[in-house]
Order: sequence, then C-alpha cells, then structure tokens
Amino acid sequence: MSASTKPSVLRGLFAGAIDDDLLFPYPAPLDERRPDEAHTVLRLVESFNAMVASGLINARLIDEEESVPEPVIRALAEAGLLALTIPVAYGGLGLSASAYARVFGAVASVDASLAVLIGVHCGLGAKAVVLFGNEAQKLRYLPALARGETLAAYALTEPETGSDAQHIVTQARRAPDDTGWLLTGRKHWIGNAHRAGVIATFAQTPVVRDGVTVMRPTAFIIRPDMPGFRLDGTVRKLGIRGSTQAELVFDDLFVPDDHVLGEVGKGFRVAVHALNAGRLSLASGCTSACKRLLGEFTRYAEARTQFGGPLASFEITQRKMATMAAETYAADAMVGALAAALDGDDVDASLEAACVKIFASELVWRSADELVQLAGGRGFVKPWPYERYLRDARINRIFEGANEVLRLFVGLNGIQEPAAELKELAGALRNPIQHWALVSEYAVGRVRTALGRRDRVGASVHGVLARHVEFVEKHVAELAAATKTLIIAHKQEIIHRQLVVERLADMAVEVYARLVTISRTQRLIEQNGVEACAREVALTELFCLQSGRRFRALRMELDGDAGDAIDALRLRIAATARAEHGYGSRDALMDVPVPPLPTWSLTKAEQERGGA
Repeated sequence: MSASTKPSVLRGLFAGAIDDDLLFPYPAPLDERRPDEAHTVLRLVESFNAMVASGLINARLIDEEESVPEPVIRALAEAGLLALTIPVAYGGLGLSASAYARVFGAVASVDASLAVLIGVHCGLGAKAVVLFGNEAQKLRYLPALARGETLAAYALTEPETGSDAQHIVTQARRAPDDTGWLLTGRKHWIGNAHRAGVIATFAQTPVVRDGVTVMRPTAFIIRPDMPGFRLDGTVRKLGIRGSTQAELVFDDLFVPDDHVLGEVGKGFRVAVHALNAGRLSLASGCTSACKRLLGEFTRYAEARTQFGGPLASFEITQRKMATMAAETYAADAMVGALAAALDGDDVDASLEAACVKIFASELVWRSADELVQLAGGRGFVKPWPYERYLRDARINRIFEGANEVLRLFVGLNGIQEPAAELKELAGALRNPIQHWALVSEYAVGRVRTALGRRDRVGASVHGVLARHVEFVEKHVAELAAATKTLIIAHKQEIIHRQLVVERLADMAVEVYARLVTISRTQRLIEQNGVEACAREVALTELFCLQSGRRFRALRMELDGDAGDAIDALRLRIAATARAEHGYGSRDALMDVPVPPLPTWSLTKAEQERGGA
C-alpha cells in the first residue's frame, strides 16, 4: 500500500472527518505491546545512565569543550547505542520506531549533543542504508556502523537551498569511463561528518522522463577516502556545541555505480523517508527534555525563597508550572500515538509526524525559556545549566524541517482532498444528470455529516472528557468549513497565501493534539478508573481549554474581511520594511548616527572575512 492510499487522521480532519479507528483506543505502552523489546530499551537506558553516574558523560564539559570525547563514543558503541536502528541480521538491535524514540528521548533529556550524534548516526545516515540500500551495501556498511567502528552522516543541506531535497544544487554527471558518477557541490551543517566513514548524500542527476532529459535528485553512499571529497572545516554554534557540524566540498567526487543508494532519480523518496522517521525521535527528545525541565522548574521554585516564601507558592509560578505540565502531557500523548502508527506502518503518518515535531519543538523552547526566567540571574550565567538548556533547545525548531516549512507542508497537503472534491463536484454540477452518481455520493456524504456519522467521535468516552470531545467535534467542523471556504475564495492562489495556510495548519495541530490527549486519558481511565487518574484528567482538561482558546483565535483571524484586512496590513508594513532595509521611523527620543551593518554573505568564509 502506497503512502497516498493509506489513511491519515490529519487529512481527514481538514475534510471534516474524525477517524475513530485511527484514534481509539489509544495504543498500549511499549512494555505491554513488546515486552522483550521493552527489556532491551531498559537495558540500554540503564547503561547510558551508568555512564552519566560515573562521570564519563558530563554534559557541561561536552558543551564547554565543544566535542564528544572518543571514550564516550566507544562506550556508546559497546552499550549498543549506535546499533539501535540497524537490523539484527547486520549486527544491530533492530528496534522499532517506538523503542528507538524512547531510547533517544532518554539520551536527549540528559545531553542534546549526544542525542544529535546518535540521531544522525542511527536515525539518518544508517537508516537511509537500512531503508534503501541493496544487500551488498548493507553487508558492507551496516555491521561496522552497528559496532561503532565508524559513524554515519547524512549530507543533504546546502548553502543555497537548505534541506529542500527537490531543488538541491549539487550535480552529478557520468564519469568518463562510465563506471560511476562525478559529484560537484557543497553541503553544510552536516552532523558527524568530521568523523563519519559512511555518508548518505544527494545530487541532481540527468534522467529521462517521457522522452525528455530532466534533472532529478539521486541518493549516494560516499566515504571520505573517495577522490574529490574534502572537509572544509567545522562550525561553531549557539547550542548543541558538543555535536560537530561540518562543511563538505565535492570536487568531482567519484562515486562508483555500486554506491548509488536506491534508484537513480529517486533520491527525493530517500530523503523524505529518512526525515519523517527523524521527526518522531526529535519530538520524543523534546518531550523527554520537557519532563526534565519541569522537574528543574519545580525544584528551583521550591528552593528559591523571595518576598517571604518560595517562588513555588506564587500564583504566576504555579500558572507556568501547570501549563508546562499540561502541554508536556499532550506532547507525550502525541509521541506515543505517532510511534505506534509508525510501528504498524498501515497509516500515512507524514502529516502527524510534522504536527508532533512542530508542537514538541516549540514546547521545549518555551519550557527552557520559562526556566531561565524563573532562575533570574542564575538562569543567564554559568555554572548553572539553565542557559545551556535554552541554547540547546533552540535548534529543534530548525532541525528535521523548519517549523514554518512544516506548517505549509501540513496545510497544503491537508487541503488537497477537499480541493479535489470541490473541483470534481463543480464539474459534475454542470451536467448533474450525466454525473448523478457523483452528485448523489456528495449529497449522501453531507447527510452523513449532518447526522453525525463522520464528524463525531464514535468511541465511548468517560463523562469527565465528554465536554472536551464536543468542542473537538465542533472545531473539526469549523476547520473543514474554513478549509472549503478558503479554497473557494482563493482557488489555485491558495498555495501562495501562506498566512492562510499557516493558520489552517495550526488549527489542525491543535485539534489533533486534543484528540490524542483525550484518547490517551480515556485508555488510562478504562484501565485504572477515573479516581486513580485525577492527575491525568486535570492535565487533559487544562490542555483542552487552552488549546481550544488558541484554536478560536486562529479561526477568528480567518473570518472573512477581518482576516484579509490584517494580512494585507502585515504585508504592507513588511513591504515598507523591505524598501527601507529595516526600521525607518524616527526615533522617539532623537535620531543619532549608527554604524552600518557589517558585510553579510550566505557563504561562511566570506562572512568571516566581513567581520560580522
């Protein structure tokens, strides 16, 4: 079954449908579904925790020295933490998506740099070979990667195009002897690349489509010992300083034919599958970090006394604490649902993965920021770890697809089905007799919606959750109505109305988050009784209330002329800022001369020479 034919909760929501079978019952935890694998996860986490307890892993020193020591990498390899996603047949552990996400989360909650090292190695570089390598490639490279004899890397991002796999600039042409390819281009921000012996990379190759030669991305396995490969230094960063990102140069890099990864011209598929899997682990890491941050928040708030009592006794502190707890509970529910969906592989969870990544990465940033605020001066300086938590959290909104791009991905994919339905129906209505079956089918669908058969949660939920379910149902209908209204209003131009699409995506994220949170709490109530779940019920209630308010604010900005007016105002102000190269209004006190902005460039070397 192809991804396009698999069911998707998110796609259904844009069309006004709530697919109970994909939401209820909430999946059982890993230790119930796969007890043997859960035992492996526990062993791995205990080994990692022992490294922390012994002092071998010291997050502060890793950050200060901007490097992961070799003894740490060797210890990770010996414990099996570099073999997580590699199949057992090739010397790995072959963990499921759920198990890998849980181990990754445990690492990320202690040190983000180590999580990046493992994530790039296991979740991107090695994973690309696991998913798309042929048998010879797997036998050649996976056992060594599983043993940690070398690291894997994933070289997609470029200075000009970022991580847009479809439009990469790096090119590959056939070698003169016709035994392979010559790659020319640059890659940057490539994690592990300074140590990696196996790198999955991408280049545009000529392929014939419908009799015409066009350029399409192809994936390759490359090694640093291949002629034409050059490491052009590493970069210093705001956060995750222990994880090294390198610049790579391909100068007629020769790659033999047997190192093509997958099919020539099908590299986009390789890139998308690897990134989708990475979004689950990143969201798991963010969520696990949020749990740790909440623990740090409560500990500091109880210990710090000011104005006659601990900070924890103040209502503003308690408001922040409660919000962090409720939203972390929702993020955890989303991670669990997504992991189980990816384990089953019978749904298209690409939009769900993007939603969970957006939600969790923005939550960990807010949580780290609130912790810094709570700690005051101590939050801003060393040796307290709070400023490091904030620096490390920032990258998550960029990793695995910038959140702005992912919102457009969710919104534009979500509107496809309603747009196609309306377009097809419009054509049928021009000749209703000839297309009576289609018109009737649409009418029946509308009747089903009116009778509550498609836009209602059919699963039974406890009374304490019923009110929140009703609001979710109402908001699903409003999302579908807004989607259809905007498609009709903007037609093909909707793909260029990013502010509109962004709001639709955010509305879908809020609805999806509430649905899986309710489903999780319902399962817990069924297992343990409502009295035993008072904490989870309260977390669900607070999250649903706050999420509902965010949804209503987004919906109001889409309402008719009001939404168009505010967008037009924003675009007009942005046009002025562009024309004036920044802020053009007079200073409220007095205009004074200021130094010009330093020289700026997209190229690192030129930027450094400019002294910025």
